[in-house]
Amino acid sequence: MFPVITLIFVIAFSMVVTKVATIALIHTGMSRDRAQFQARSAFTGAGFTTQESEVVVKHPVRRRVIMILILIGNAGLVTAISSLILGFVNGGSTLSNLETAALLFVGVALLFLAAKSQRIDRFLTPIISKLLDRFAGIRTRDFSRLMTVMEDYEVAEVDASENDWMKGQTLRDLQLTDEGILVLGIIRKDSTYIGVPRGKYEISEEDRLILYGKTDRIAAISARHDRLKGKEEHKETVEEHEEELKEQDEEAEAEK
Repeated sequence: MFPVITLIFVIAFSMVVTKVATIALIHTGMSRDRAQFQARSAFTGAGFTTQESEVVVKHPVRRRVIMILILIGNAGLVTAISSLILGFVNGGSTLSNLETAALLFVGVALLFLAAKSQRIDRFLTPIISKLLDRFAGIRTRDFSRLMTVMEDYEVAEVDASENDWMKGQTLRDLQLTDEGILVLGIIRKDSTYIGVPRGKYEISEEDRLILYGKTDRIAAISARHDRLKGKEEHKETVEEHEEELKEQDEEAEAEK
């Protein structure tokens, strides 16, 4: 009986692990369906050869999540197979093979129903999100990634309602280009789209900005909730970007 209970525990643990990984991937900008598919593929070792897998392995946080899943999945598979064999060998168990199979079936069925429950999902998601934010350094998403251009560069959507540093400012005031960030467009409250907005455009609370630039800088911008601190962070990032441009110019001169 103990090996069967161990097997059920391993399956339950596997479901929790893939759930945590799915939420972690969602927080990096992946859709729920894709995140769930990639998490389960990596955990089971089934492999993921789809085009979107390239986006996963090129992203540092996603790559780390997938690597952990592969490691845990290999250990979990060995444990599950061992427990399943021991459960039916009946080494000292008072249960017959039929009773063991029935216990296993009921346990797995209950876990399956729990995994499909929307109520449990709504309960676990905010808890897992807070734990990831606090202990794993995977921040709850303040923006949505729309496209990974290269490993370090992305097109992303930033919600101004979550960013006090942006609200009420014009694009000219923000000077995002000095940080190496381009504003490709703005989605307004009524869903109208402003492509390549001018510098005099004033950002309202309901606006969503489509930005292009380095992943870490877009993430930093989306997290600027404090106006005064945001100005200091902007100044530091501008200096960092100017250093990068200077290095690029030096490399270009050296190649001539």
